Amino acid sequence: PSVLAARAARGGPAASAPAAASRRPTGPLAHGLVTLARARLLVAALALPLGFLLRPDSTPAMHETLLWSAIAVATLSVAFELAARGRRLLTLQTYAQLAADLTLVTVLAVQTGGRASPFVLFYVLVVITGGLLLRLAGGLFAAAGAGAAYVLLPAWAARASGSWPAPDALGLSPGMLVAFVIIVGVLAGGLGRRVRTADDDLERTTQELARVRVDNDVILRQLATGVLTVDAWGTVAYLNPAAEQVLGLRTAQVRGRSLAQALPERLGLLRQVVADSLERGRARSRVELTARTERGQELSLGVTTNLLRHEEAVTGLVAVFQDLTEVRAMERRVRRSETLAEVGALAAGIAHELRNGLNPISGSVEYLQRELRPEGENRTLMELIVKECARLNRFVSDLLCYARERELVLEPVDLDEHLGQLRDEVLRDPRVAGLRVAFEPAEPGARLKADREQLRQVWLNLINNALEAMGGRGALTVRWRAVAGSRALVEIEDQGPGIPPEVLPRVGEPFFTTKNGGTGLGVAIAQRIVERHGGTLGFESVPGRGTVARVSLPAETGILAEAA
Repeated sequence: PSVLAARAARGGPAASAPAAASRRPTGPLAHGLVTLARARLLVAALALPLGFLLRPDSTPAMHETLLWSAIAVATLSVAFELAARGRRLLTLQTYAQLAADLTLVTVLAVQTGGRASPFVLFYVLVVITGGLLLRLAGGLFAAAGAGAAYVLLPAWAARASGSWPAPDALGLSPGMLVAFVIIVGVLAGGLGRRVRTADDDLERTTQELARVRVDNDVILRQLATGVLTVDAWGTVAYLNPAAEQVLGLRTAQVRGRSLAQALPERLGLLRQVVADSLERGRARSRVELTARTERGQELSLGVTTNLLRHEEAVTGLVAVFQDLTEVRAMERRVRRSETLAEVGALAAGIAHELRNGLNPISGSVEYLQRELRPEGENRTLMELIVKECARLNRFVSDLLCYARERELVLEPVDLDEHLGQLRDEVLRDPRVAGLRVAFEPAEPGARLKADREQLRQVWLNLINNALEAMGGRGALTVRWRAVAGSRALVEIEDQGPGIPPEVLPRVGEPFFTTKNGGTGLGVAIAQRIVERHGGTLGFESVPGRGTVARVSLPAETGILAEAA
């Protein structure tokens, strides 16, 4: 019981945990009262039967006293626990419990032999409990009550039994016992003060740790950088939301699992870097690696690892990483733009020289055709020269169009009207005979700030490529919609043979083409126009199922115009 009382004063062994602290009614005293009520039940269940049954002169009357005492203890314990949970007048409740316990011990002692009763020892427990719960004041209060009751026990016992009880079995005079319980009360009060001070310090430390934990969690959740932590055995402990988003994982799914189980094969290089850093006990800095998203797209990660140590022992590892996919894509676009600018300058010079030579050749051949009127093989050769000159002239025109950027003439363009006019032109193309052609606007009123003629050149180029790829079979779909409220997305989808995966990254490079007789400049010109409008052009293709060309352009003022 004294151990239980000490735990009651401290608030229980679980008081060091924030969760336990949050469950206390109103701090250590209230929790101590609840624990004391339960401890009283335990004492009643164990000590009362032993005290009665082990007496050699046990009688049926004593058994009846045992029953009523147990009922009284149970009733008081339940009442005191409910009162403590009411969170009011806790100090007064504590004095009331001490007084009730002193009364119970006195009644039991009176019924079982006065000072010779074994239950007299319970006075000491009550004094210890008072000191632990209410410090010195509680210890002295309980000691005074216990001493007074002990002095009066013979008289009360005689009145109850009709005869004077046997001498004190302890061999102590009333003065000695009173002095003893007062000393115990003082010592218990001092111990209670120390326990309460330690409990207050622990409470403050717990609150501070909880605050730090909350602050750290908030900070980690707000970081745009991914954070992954593992313990010394390579078991995943934590993923912040940014890490979950980048890696396509959930903390609840991977926590407590080994790296091999938590990180799938698509994240194999990340798993290898973390495991290697943990095994070697060496931090890694700015490691760049390639992984895959859940959809199989390439993911570039920049990873830095740091070891967690406690007294020179490695206790875990934290890996901090960033998604560099967009950064690397931007770097590629910058390098590509620089390359294209150099190619454009070179192409302009080449085109100028070619045109200077082509014009005299084509003019001379046409003059010879008119003057000589060749027949047979000579006529065929002359026509071949004229045809090739015309083809080279078209190539030179494309080259000059790519090299010499026309100034953008920006004006408001209604995308529905713009693509509607294009639809009429496409349907008149003889190559669409037998094809299913659909123009599917998602929202009306989309408006752009763009060069109408150059945008038309982009659509015609992409649609022309789609028609040539399908070869007169399949369906052509042109659709457009809002994206993120400030951009317009136009998709041109065909059901052609698709683009092989090894070729797809090169689509849009100048002079790269898979078509017979193509110049490789059509898509490059379209991409240049789109980029000058602040947009992007990309391709998604599945071999055997077709290709989707996506053009994303900024809207004029939000993607949707106000409806009239």
